[in-house]
Amino acid sequence: MLRTSAKISDLFLSPGKPPLVEISGKLHPAGPRNLVPDDTRRLAAELIGDNQHALATLRENGSCDISYSLPNTARFRVNIFMQRGSCAIVMRVIPGNIPDFNTLSLPAELKEVCHLRNGIVLVTGPTGSGKSSTLAAIIDLINTQQHYHILTIEDPV
Repeated sequence: MLRTSAKISDLFLSPGKPPLVEISGKLHPAGPRNLVPDDTRRLAAELIGDNQHALATLRENGSCDISYSLPNTARFRVNIFMQRGSCAIVMRVIPGNIPDFNTLSLPAELKEVCHLRNGIVLVTGPTGSGKSSTLAAIIDLINTQQHYHILTIEDPV
């Protein structure tokens, strides 16, 4: 999947559809056949492994979030959820490098956040809008310019 294109951001595994990858905002089939519920259930079980907290959260809430790593290859943020009685999985690729503030074309005014000594900064937006990349770039810039203690909190909802 990752060797296909550097622009792949997500992998979608859902019963009744082939595996799908998102490339530059568009979905493309990434497998020869439609998945069946047993396929996604087995994949979910493999991804969760012995993570009892994730398993309990999936049972109680119908979804769980975990991370998954392929050593020396890639990291993924994984959401496993129940959909029409079956497991579905979305895997988001986490880039291995911290994005540069200027590369992201962020507004110059946002650099002012790096000089705040106290307070709270909220970064909000829909899924896939760049919140994590923006925060990573800001934190990297702060770490290169300042000696601050930084606390980050992510709301899982």
